Amino acid sequence: MSPKRKPKTYDPTDLIEAVNSLPNPMIDVKHKLSIFIEGNARSNQTRVEHIVDYSHDLKVRDILSIPEGIRNYFAYKKDPTYKNTFNFYIVRKGQDKGFIKVSIRIDDNNPQRAWVKTIFIAYKIK
Repeated sequence: MSPKRKPKTYDPTDLIEAVNSLPNPMIDVKHKLSIFIEGNARSNQTRVEHIVDYSHDLKVRDILSIPEGIRNYFAYKKDPTYKNTFNFYIVRKGQDKGFIKVSIRIDDNNPQRAWVKTIFIAYKIK
């Protein structure tokens, strides 16, 4: 088992500003969805705090490319584990490898409304 990474001096303020600057809602025309970022991720942190967690390996340019990436995504797949959850896979810009994985949950009462569960870097499409 590999040792866990210890965060270097990690200042998430730039990432928080980038997440807060995203349009609310983001529109996915192909699936007729309005995607919101709001609510609590867990009882001890907000959705934005969860998204900018050090272990998610996000950069500011990754976050800023999400609205365009939702319009022109690489893959859109149903999550095999969770009900009403779908994943957008967006190609990262620059020299970075992997995909930006945006996991959304579709509202049970209004199927044209969705919330971002989490955003992180993935290296395989599942």
